[in-house]
Amino acid sequence: MEPKDPNQNANASPASAEEKTNKSRRNFLRNAGLASLSAGATTIVGKETIGDPVSGKSPVHEGVTPDDSRAMHGGAPVSDIPLKSTNGKLELVLPPIKERVLALKQLLIEKKLIQEQAIQGFVDYYEKFVGPHLGAAVVAHAWTNPDWKAQLLAPPPEKPFQAALLIRDFLFNTVNPDTGKPYLIPQLTFGLTIGPEGEFIRIVANGEQTHHGKTLFVHNLVTCTVCSCYPQALLGTQPMWYKSQQYRARSISDPFGILVEFAEDANRGTAERQAQFQAYANKLDELRVWDSNSEVRFFVIPEMPKQWIGLTENELRKRVTRNAMLGAEILYV
Repeated sequence: MEPKDPNQNANASPASAEEKTNKSRRNFLRNAGLASLSAGATTIVGKETIGDPVSGKSPVHEGVTPDDSRAMHGGAPVSDIPLKSTNGKLELVLPPIKERVLALKQLLIEKKLIQEQAIQGFVDYYEKFVGPHLGAAVVAHAWTNPDWKAQLLAPPPEKPFQAALLIRDFLFNTVNPDTGKPYLIPQLTFGLTIGPEGEFIRIVANGEQTHHGKTLFVHNLVTCTVCSCYPQALLGTQPMWYKSQQYRARSISDPFGILVEFAEDANRGTAERQAQFQAYANKLDELRVWDSNSEVRFFVIPEMPKQWIGLTENELRKRVTRNAMLGAEILYV
């Protein structure tokens, strides 16, 4: 099945464009179980090194049991537990998010509005096949191919989402050294360029940039202040912290504070990593926050540590983390 060009939507009427997008998403959901079977667990590569989730924990408050379920989805120092104060003690306003989601899921299944197999197929596709390793492959290829990276970052005005096509061609035509198969095949995207939530994607990069003759060191942070819009086609399922109200609010009001907390969690008290983060922070001229929405998703190419120069593209791919591709953390040596 030949993927469509997402830029063709620019000439379509708003109604027809929305109708096509919704139909494509419905088709994907309907066939998600088949996709997971086609992908298979053998496609998981470098699980221990690619996008290794940060095992953050919820803040501990007296009288409150932390929701540690976030750890399995890439927990972070940003808490998602709604609290209230009663007689000087903090108490939960709602049950932990995992309990709420499971309760809603069970209710929908009982009412036969959804099927458990379809849900599991959807989850398996993103967790086992996509994961964050497709995004990591894109980052590594951009690092080792400056001209390709430049095309990702500066699409022509008439094709604002050209990056989706460039990434599609790379993933379809490049063999994953760990599996001997292409990173992605058209049949698994169900007619979408690189899969749901990847059609309309813009790429930004961290590091030195020249703007109007002035060189700046820029860091980009991705958020979604409304819900959890996110480049799923490259990064897999959203981590819990990305969907939390705290992150959505603080990524706008205190983005540098977010970086500091992620650094503290990733450093785990090591002086060397603390020094690396401080050196990175000292170089910052601008910290840009990108608010993803239903019209466009954002994806970050993190700065590559200089110590990695000379590594192969495959070696670089296995060092890229999911959080770095959202700009929530830097990459450590």
